[in-house]
Amino acid sequence: MGLSFHYNGRFSLSASLQSMIDEVEDVAKIYNWKYHIFETTFPGGNRDIEEYDQSVYGICFSPEKCEPIFLCFLSNGKMSSPQSLQIWGKEAPTPNEQFLYLLSTKTQYAGYGVHMVII
Repeated sequence: MGLSFHYNGRFSLSASLQSMIDEVEDVAKIYNWKYHIFETTFPGGNRDIEEYDQSVYGICFSPEKCEPIFLCFLSNGKMSSPQSLQIWGKEAPTPNEQFLYLLSTKTQYAGYGVHMVII
């Protein structure tokens, strides 16, 4: 059985998205991991609602031999990924909507050292 982890979350209304992106980018540069930055500023308005637009906010990074780790959020502040949005994002609530906000990453082939750094 390989190493992996599952995660979800919500971005704090009082936190800075740009600061989080900057910190994660610094770590990715230190370890020479590939990374991609999405939108860096949440749209104005209330993030304490269930509705979201079709944009992704945040950053993802990918250590060698590892699936990407998405520290990304939808406009409602809930953690998601571009792939999850494409597959599970719908106009109306569905029974499978929970999967829109559940992320997982397999670190099996990257080794336990990379797994520990990520965690």
